[in-house]
Parts: sequence; C-alpha cells; structure tokens
Amino acid sequence: MARNTSFKATVFAIALIAMLAGDGTVHAQDRPSEKQMPFVAVTTITNNAEIQAIIDGMRDELAKRGRWPGDTITIEIADAEADTARAAEQVRAFVRRGAEVLVAISEPSIKAAAAANSRLPLVVAGVSLETAEAHKRSRRRRTVTGIVSGDTHNEQFELIRNLAPKTKTVAVPVDPIDGNIQARLRNLTAAARRQGLTIMALPISVLQNAVSNRISELDPGTSVILLDRGLLPAAPVEALAAAAETRKLPLFATDEDSVIRGALAAMVVEPFGIGVQLGNLVARILDEPAASRAPFERARASHLVVNQDARARVDIAALERDTSPGQRSIVDWADIAGPRPRIKPSVPDQPPPLGVARGIDVPTPRVRPEPPSR
Repeated sequence: MARNTSFKATVFAIALIAMLAGDGTVHAQDRPSEKQMPFVAVTTITNNAEIQAIIDGMRDELAKRGRWPGDTITIEIADAEADTARAAEQVRAFVRRGAEVLVAISEPSIKAAAAANSRLPLVVAGVSLETAEAHKRSRRRRTVTGIVSGDTHNEQFELIRNLAPKTKTVAVPVDPIDGNIQARLRNLTAAARRQGLTIMALPISVLQNAVSNRISELDPGTSVILLDRGLLPAAPVEALAAAAETRKLPLFATDEDSVIRGALAAMVVEPFGIGVQLGNLVARILDEPAASRAPFERARASHLVVNQDARARVDIAALERDTSPGQRSIVDWADIAGPRPRIKPSVPDQPPPLGVARGIDVPTPRVRPEPPSR
C-alpha cells in the first residue's frame, strides 16, 4: 500500500513538473523579444533619383534620432517597377509581416497603400495637399499623414528680407488676361502682410514677351520682383530679367530654372529635404503612435540657389552663418550640383528669337554657365 502511494506521488510530481515546464514555454513564446526592432516599410512605384534622395534624407534623419537601419530599426523598400498590382501585393506583404509604419512615395504608391485597406499608419510624400486629403477621406478614420507640396511664399519672403532688408513692395508678375488672378494672389498677399510687405501685381505679356510700364513705378531702393512660377508658369524670364536689371530691381524667383535663366536667387524644395521632414515624422510616430493622426505638413523650401551673376551682390558666408539650424538650408549656385542628391531642371529649350520689351533689348536665353574653376 505504501509502495502504491509512493508511486502515485512520483507520477503526480512528474506531471506537475511537465505542466509547469510547458506553461513556461508558452509564455516565453508569447513574450515579444526585447531585441525586436521597429519595422518601417517603404513602397515606391519606381526607383529614380528624386525618390532615392527622399529615402536618403529619411534614413539620415532617422539615424540622427538614434534609429540606425539594421541596428535599431528595420527599413525595407519595395520598388514596384511601375506595376500597380505588384505595389498592392507588396503593401499587403508588409502588413502581414508586421510593419509598424508604411511610407508611400508618389501617387500610384499611395493608391496601392490605400487599397490595401489596412489600419497601419500611412505616411505619404510626393503629392499635393488636395491629393493627400482625398486619400485620407477614402481611408475614413484610418491614420494618414505626411509631407505634401504647397506654396513656399514664407521662405521666399524670408530670403528677400535677408538679401534686400529695405524692401517694402514686392512686385509679382501676372498675366493680365487671367480673370481669376486676384483670388490666386490672396494667399501670397496674406503671407507678405505677415512679413510687413505689400504686393503689387506687375502685368507681363507672355505672347508679346513684354513687361508692363508699371515697372517704372517701383523704387529700386525699396522694391523687388518675385516671379512665382505657380502663378505664371510660362513667364518670359529673360525679358523680365532684362527689364529688372535695367531698372536696377532685384529679381527673385520660386524655382531654380528661373535662377538659371536670370533671376537673382530662389528658395526651392528639394527631395533630400523632403526626406528629412519625412524621417522626422516617422520617428515621431514610432515614439508616439498618436502622431500618425497629425495634420499634413507642407514641404519646406530649404535649398537656396543663387545665380552666378549674383556673386558680387550676395554675401554667401553671412547667409550660411545666419541660417537657422532647424532650416537645414543648403546654399548652392544654380549651375553647380549641390552637396545632396537632388533633381535639377533641364536646361531650357531655345525659344524663338525674342523681341523688344518696352524699348529694352532682350538677350537670348542663357545656357547653363560653365562651373567656375576651383
């Protein structure tokens, strides 16, 4: 009898040890690994220099925030090679593998990400605010944020303040036959007012390649011209540059192509800078998931390009010294590749021979100047 009792006790003890061992194994499997890294997935419809620059900027900013790819964070990039169906499948695969943030660059990639119907936080780039908002509505309550394109008026006016601090009036070239120009000038006028500046519309004839006589109303000591290619895409830049030079008026622009063709300087949005903003946003989401509900952020113009003719007029050393660390401005000549990967406009095509703009001989469009000898 004693032997039977001892045998039962031994069997019970073995069973208890096995049960406890099995219970411990289950909990060990359920407990996430302490070495598990955040997983950020990036989907692109194609791989080109612009998209690669955005990705480089994102990686650099994440690294500055202690998120080292392959060490403290996993970043995977899927190039769909212009195949939208493939892009959608890549997104679904990222979701299945447990990505924490999905970054979609350019419109087709964002469409594919939205079609995946996932609750994964979606961060977009390479589209306008209107397009981004449309995708956010299509996802209903799901989290969508990102870096979107928009006007750069604030940065342009800050540049004018730096290079021409006595400025009071900013003349903006417009097409006089545009019946909706006043409505389109509202945002620019409001941004100028915040800087203590007044906007004056300066009519430009694109067909006649001429500048209105209103240019004579501008005081060279307190006035500049700002060519906004968003308002006047087909601007006769050479005619405008010649007229401004004759009247000794500084000509600023919002794009690098205009600087190559004669404008003094411009603050431009460049892909690497977009990537830096993107990396900052992704890092915030990883630290605090609620950041995935943040409003869309406008891509900032942080790259200053200056015409070679401005070398004697622009104190580049002072500009670099005074640049705010948060702005991350890159000062560059418009005809020389910058220190970061970015997209440069092609040299403008040679247009038909130009006429005379109100008595001002207009030179033929300049080609990209030769880089100075080092």
